[in-house]
Amino acid sequence: MASSTKFISAAIKSIPAKKEALRKAFEYLQSYSACLSSFTLQWKDIEAYIDSVEKSIKTRFKEVELKEIAKEIKKEKVPVEKLEEVSLEATLRAAELKSLCEKMDGKGLRSFINENRKEVAEIRNEIARALQFACNPAKMVLDAMGDFHNSKRDELMGIRHSCIILLESLFLISPEIKNPAKERAMKLAVHWRGSIGLQRGHPLKTVGFLQLLATYGLVSAFDVDELLDLLVIVAPQKQTIDLFKGLDLVEKIPDFLQKLVSKGKQLQAAKFIYNSELMDKFPPIPLLKAYLKESEKAAQEIRKKGNHSAESHNFATGEEIHAVKEVIKFVRGYKLESEFSSMNLEKRISQFEQQKAQREEKKRAAPKSQHQPPNKKHRPSATTAPYVPSPTSSQRAANQQQPQPSGPLVYLIQQQTKPSGGLAGSGMAGTSMPYDCPGTSFLIAPLGFSAHKPLGYSGYTLSGGLSYHPQYDP
Repeated sequence: MASSTKFISAAIKSIPAKKEALRKAFEYLQSYSACLSSFTLQWKDIEAYIDSVEKSIKTRFKEVELKEIAKEIKKEKVPVEKLEEVSLEATLRAAELKSLCEKMDGKGLRSFINENRKEVAEIRNEIARALQFACNPAKMVLDAMGDFHNSKRDELMGIRHSCIILLESLFLISPEIKNPAKERAMKLAVHWRGSIGLQRGHPLKTVGFLQLLATYGLVSAFDVDELLDLLVIVAPQKQTIDLFKGLDLVEKIPDFLQKLVSKGKQLQAAKFIYNSELMDKFPPIPLLKAYLKESEKAAQEIRKKGNHSAESHNFATGEEIHAVKEVIKFVRGYKLESEFSSMNLEKRISQFEQQKAQREEKKRAAPKSQHQPPNKKHRPSATTAPYVPSPTSSQRAANQQQPQPSGPLVYLIQQQTKPSGGLAGSGMAGTSMPYDCPGTSFLIAPLGFSAHKPLGYSGYTLSGGLSYHPQYDP
């Protein structure tokens, strides 16, 4: 059977040469067409017929060839598990992957993955198996990386996804990577890192760079702290924990969490903990509460910078509502209701919305005179000082006998006694933002890990535990 397919393949390859010979013969015959008035045939008609037959032969031959390769897969060193239960489509797909790898066609393999990206979850293992049929899989994958940065905008996303899948698949089979492939990978990594420097917020490009380092064993050539900064960019990605393992940086996870929290990304830190199944080492609930505290603090700053205007209040309230909804979504998504009830958070959202509605109603009900500037003729002159009656001699004597308070304490009292319509800095009349219960202490010291730097927000540290006073406890 193998000799038959080789013979057919050779015959198919000879078709273009035979077609060219036929074209020359036809042109020679056509030169005598003037002698034959009924000779109306055109070369394009013959060519179209030949092309149609050739296409049909190639299609049927490819089916035969792939079925033959699929049978051979059973006998190879990496058999397809339960091949009899796999669909014919999957079998043919695995056979085509094998054929591409045997030919060392890196770009063809990348294109195949991109064309089948809807089934990428199913073909990941097939790709890893197929790579073992390449004589130099490390070189072939590097060949596929060529257009990672230079593709057209509409093709860029698909090509980058396909390249990352190839890098992950190569990492799975762990081939021995020698020069010149390793040197070539290092040059690509240096170029890649420079590109990320211009676009630090691009997670897909960052994932590709980090996976390149893990796959080709280039981690030692780069600064660990810098790699942790890049991992912060891709923290929401599910494969981040796999990158930590591939880069051999698992012991740096506490430092990574510190970086996330210091950047105000407590929610991302909590998601990473759950996606990585590290809840026993890093309890995520305190991170959620810290995230709410930080959102409250940020909202107060917004109000303060906006001079407690209606616009600043509405914007700050919107930001707080968004933060609370994010926590509710997290709690429900990870089924944490028994540890962190979302009922109180729902009530808090209702309070925010009521306060916002009250401000809007008050603004609409305010008389027009309050929104118009006073008449110029009633404005006091800037050069005219207000009249202040002089104290009597008895009042002056009394003032001299009593010491006048001064200093920061007086200023603090004055500031606290100014009418503000509610809590200082919050702009919420008669309300507070209770996210914790006084006296509650949370400890989040990672078990089996050590951290050396305190986290970058109030009172929260991975090294010595957390002891802050939450106002809102489910």
